[in-house]
Amino acid sequence: METKTLDKIMRRFEILPLHFIDTDIIFEANNETKLGDQCSDYLNRIGYNYRGVISLSVIGEFFTIVFRDVQNHGERQVMFNFVDTFIKKRKIRFSTLRRDSFRIVDKIKEIDSRVEDTDAIHLANCVQDKGNTFVTFDEKLVENRKLEDEFTIKIIHPKNL
Repeated sequence: METKTLDKIMRRFEILPLHFIDTDIIFEANNETKLGDQCSDYLNRIGYNYRGVISLSVIGEFFTIVFRDVQNHGERQVMFNFVDTFIKKRKIRFSTLRRDSFRIVDKIKEIDSRVEDTDAIHLANCVQDKGNTFVTFDEKLVENRKLEDEFTIKIIHPKNL
């Protein structure tokens, strides 16, 4: 591929909206339910319609839940393979919260104390990295106008994308 062509492709990719993906989206995409189909459809658009980011706190939560709740070794392996394939195929990038960004976590909790600590950390990572959208189906977060207005982001359910 010529350098000029590669540069053009990269410029197109870099203008795609930056989406941070919550843990629940990854888990639900493996279920054969209406919500699972919505999550799966959304994840299949990553790399085409959106740039995908997973914070290291989301990956940590994913591993914690799989090791804690999935007792069957084969099922665990399926979950790990799914995430590995998804990350590689969709060119997901990783991000981690910087120490000085924990002020954002505190601000999130101040604005809405119902938000769980782990979700506040995930959302703060999105804010820190200037993400356009945080994708989740957590009812405390989806379309939370106070948080969206304060941080100039969208918090969206995958069915609305």
